Amino acid sequence: MNSTGSTPVIDTNATASAFGWDFQSNAAILLALKNIKDLERLKVEGDIDDIELYLKDNKKIFVQAKSQEDPTPGTNTLTKLKDALKTLINATNQSKYEQIIYISNIMNPLKNKQLDYFWGNYFIIYSYNELNDQAKNIINKYINAAVQNYKIDISNLEYDKIKICAFPFFGQNDETRYRIIYEAVQKFLVNAEISAPDGVAHDVMNYWQSIFFQNAATRHVELKKEELIWPIVVLESSKPPSYGDFFDEYDIGAMKEINRKYSAFIEKKTEQFEFVTRVMNDFKNYTNAHRKLKGKQVFEQFVETKWQSYVSFIINGPIDLEIKEGVTKLVIIKILKNRFTINNVKEAAGLL
Repeated sequence: MNSTGSTPVIDTNATASAFGWDFQSNAAILLALKNIKDLERLKVEGDIDDIELYLKDNKKIFVQAKSQEDPTPGTNTLTKLKDALKTLINATNQSKYEQIIYISNIMNPLKNKQLDYFWGNYFIIYSYNELNDQAKNIINKYINAAVQNYKIDISNLEYDKIKICAFPFFGQNDETRYRIIYEAVQKFLVNAEISAPDGVAHDVMNYWQSIFFQNAATRHVELKKEELIWPIVVLESSKPPSYGDFFDEYDIGAMKEINRKYSAFIEKKTEQFEFVTRVMNDFKNYTNAHRKLKGKQVFEQFVETKWQSYVSFIINGPIDLEIKEGVTKLVIIKILKNRFTINNVKEAAGLL
């Protein structure tokens, strides 16, 4: 109760805004996964559109995301379509593009009962050319309205690059609201041969969504593909590796000191994309140059002969040489122990 005894007023605009950002963020994740092989980076609330996907060969996808908490088509449905098309047409005059997409959680984003069969309880995307005449006429109507009302130039608009997309996104229950996103994440993890993809999918989704939640005030997120997929490697590689007999001859006191002071540091170094990629590429080249070495011989010899070349990148300062050697070797060993997981994820994401 407030001081007057009346029921507090809920700020519905703020609630709708939060829902809209949630939808826009998750739509960005979904479209990024759908284009993961060619993706280079994504922007949410970019300079041109709600969602911007930058692909290989300088290709770009511009996206307008419109949502409502009640997904039933209503009085604002066609207004959202009109506004989205206006902004997408404007994007075609600012940059070259591969696709322009209107994405929504409205169950029938064209608000025509005779088109209900077009949509369903899963991710749906249609190009303009594959829509029937009735659907095309609705889109044409609002394109023409944008031209007349806003004097927008459509000379750069290629109708075959227009896409209309919808997927279920509603409800207070997370499993209901994020079902389609979860399925897309899980599919990627299966392709990447991740063990226990169900559990990892929830952790990855939570991590990605936290990034967008942290930026809800500024309404801007930009991620390279490496930044998007690397948490998967980190989560999958989080189990402590077995170091075998590498440190059998090590001073027990030195090993205790390393574990006490440098465990978190080692973990952090083995999560750095650029450094991990360098070690793996070096190991691949070393293996090719030493084909006579079999099994763990090449692994052990690489660590023993190459660890010093990484010291300056891993640990500096007035530290005992034995500690430096131990920390450096532990970092290299952990990276190489996880190399198959890393390669599977990179291959699934088109990073190899």
